[in-house]
Amino acid sequence: MSRGARFLGIDVGARTLHCATIDEQAVSVKRAALPAEDTEALAHWCVDAEAVAIDAPEAPSTAPHVEETGLSPKFRRARCAEIELGRRHGSWVSWVAPVEAPFPPWMEAGFRAFATLRDAGAPELLEVYPYACFRALAAGRRPAPKQTLAGRKERVRLLAAAGVAVDRFATFSHDFLDATVAALTALDRARGRARPVTCGHDASAIWLPADGPVRQ
Repeated sequence: MSRGARFLGIDVGARTLHCATIDEQAVSVKRAALPAEDTEALAHWCVDAEAVAIDAPEAPSTAPHVEETGLSPKFRRARCAEIELGRRHGSWVSWVAPVEAPFPPWMEAGFRAFATLRDAGAPELLEVYPYACFRALAAGRRPAPKQTLAGRKERVRLLAAAGVAVDRFATFSHDFLDATVAALTALDRARGRARPVTCGHDASAIWLPADGPVRQ
């Protein structure tokens, strides 16, 4: 890991990309809310990042488990990452990536973010699901809903326990907290601690940070 390295997390919305940056010491450096369609601003924000973790599917599903009757109809068309995250870690996503258009607008924004940063030469791009990331930091315990004050405070505590400097996080929106745990996952990837979740029948993987609460 190079000195001065930056690790970015992006929480994707249909209109806005909430971005957070941390350094190699897990100190929060910057936050930004970028228009989802402004690919130039996104590429500029991510210049020189060592790794970027994005809260969105990287690509549509190829439905590798479509014949698996043990899955619910919703998840038979899902990607390996979405299925394995639920089976192995108990975090079933509220969405699955469709096989073909039409895609939800936020998912289109995620596809665009991945493509923009890939074209810009980002060295490593990771897909994350922040709820599952926070569950990993909580050693498998389910955090309170992020829309609640209790849920946001709990996420601040989990980030602090993971070594992230969070002195000003009490006023953060859940979008920026999601972006920050994504950035932490990117940092853990550089440290060799992050884990890809997939069963390997397609190219998908959802990454998790190192488990809490014991971290060095």
